[in-house]
Amino acid sequence: MGKKAKRNQARTMNRMNAAAQEQFDYFKGQQEIAQAQVDETRADYEAFEFTNPFADAQNPFADIQTEFDNIYGGMENVYAGAQNVAAGAQNMFAGAQNAYAGLTNQFAGLENMYEGMENRFEDMTVDMRAAEFQAQQGQQQQANIMQGLRGAAGTSGVAGLAQAMASQGAMQSQQIAAGIGQQERQNQMLAAQEGSRIDQLQRGAGMQLQQLEATGAADLQARQAAGAMQTQQMQMSGAERAQQLRIEGAAAQQEMILGGEERVQAAVLAGESEARALEISQENIQAEGEWAAEMAIMEGDAAVQAAEASQLATLLGMDYGVLAGANQGVSQAMANQMSGLGMQANMYGSQASSTMSTIGGIAGAALSTKTMFVCIPKGTNIDSVDKTIAIEDIKPGDVVIGYDGSPVKVLQKHEYLEDPTKERFYKVKFDNGSIVDVCDMHRIRGVRSKDITENVTVKEVYGGVEFSYDLLTEDLGYRIDSIPVNSMIEELALAISEKLKNK
Repeated sequence: MGKKAKRNQARTMNRMNAAAQEQFDYFKGQQEIAQAQVDETRADYEAFEFTNPFADAQNPFADIQTEFDNIYGGMENVYAGAQNVAAGAQNMFAGAQNAYAGLTNQFAGLENMYEGMENRFEDMTVDMRAAEFQAQQGQQQQANIMQGLRGAAGTSGVAGLAQAMASQGAMQSQQIAAGIGQQERQNQMLAAQEGSRIDQLQRGAGMQLQQLEATGAADLQARQAAGAMQTQQMQMSGAERAQQLRIEGAAAQQEMILGGEERVQAAVLAGESEARALEISQENIQAEGEWAAEMAIMEGDAAVQAAEASQLATLLGMDYGVLAGANQGVSQAMANQMSGLGMQANMYGSQASSTMSTIGGIAGAALSTKTMFVCIPKGTNIDSVDKTIAIEDIKPGDVVIGYDGSPVKVLQKHEYLEDPTKERFYKVKFDNGSIVDVCDMHRIRGVRSKDITENVTVKEVYGGVEFSYDLLTEDLGYRIDSIPVNSMIEELALAISEKLKNK
């Protein structure tokens, strides 16, 4: 390549670099203006005071009656003076007597009705008139026979006949005597039979009288004993009934008294329960009124907070939009610068005579500059919208929580190889418990980690890191564990650019 062409190319690259630098300076100024505007708006917003129109809301039911008396508290037991109406009950059978006590044996004086009986056959006599008539008839008959036979038989015949008739008369007399004896035996037998019958009657009557008398005595004794038993049973039953009446009366009296007391207690308890229910109801009304007042106050506070948040979102949204545009312009200008540096490096690369020296100079500048900015160690979690993401897993286009706390896009991601033997990384712990891992030159809230002291409780230096990373976002940086951390890519690019210029 000729010297003239090299000079033209150098002039062109210089103009491009100058234009890129002017663009970067312009957008950097716009970014600073936008940042100033954001800071001013934030200050104005923070100074603005919202008021809660419901802050003084009061409970309209605060003084409502909550104490009620028990209307049954003074009740008395109307049965307390109840008496036992059966307490004076008496045994109405106590004077009962044995109705059979004076009874006599109605058979005790009975006499034997056969005691004086006489034997009617004892004095019976023999009736001799028939015998006498029979004898007279025989004698008359004999006389008649003798008279009739006297002429016929003669004297001798009459004598024989008389003898025969005398014999016949003797036989007739014997017959008459036998009839009389038979009659006498019959009279004796009748007398003996009558005597035996009378004796039997007298003995049977005597036995019957004894039996009647004994039966009467036994019946009388049984009736008297039954009467005594019945009287005793009546007396005992009367005493038992009287005692039962007294017990039942006492039980009824006690039941009436206890029942009255129980009803009084139930009424008192019901009154207390009703009074407490009224108190609870009124207390609930008070609580509801208090809750309504508190809700009005809280809703007013919420409305104030919503208004504040809405104002913040509106104002900061507008300012962050301007700031994001400025940041994007700065990032684009930086990208243009980096592109210009690349073109310049290519231009230098086309010059064969100075190729190695130029590339070595750029690489040396970049390397020496990088050694100043070590960045974020691998494994550090970056705050995202709803989670945290390890920095090595983030890629351009992802959304993270920006430096100012709003979601922003990642524009670039740089990865660097580190020397694990060097201890240049800090574990910075803040008083809110947050922990940030960065290199010693990385800025936290605009201050390098090795110098930051505000709200810091502990700082530990360590090494062993092989890879580090950094992110270029739409605003000044990103957040680690809610702590704002600056992006160092812009500062690194400017440092490299200055070194190249000096070369």
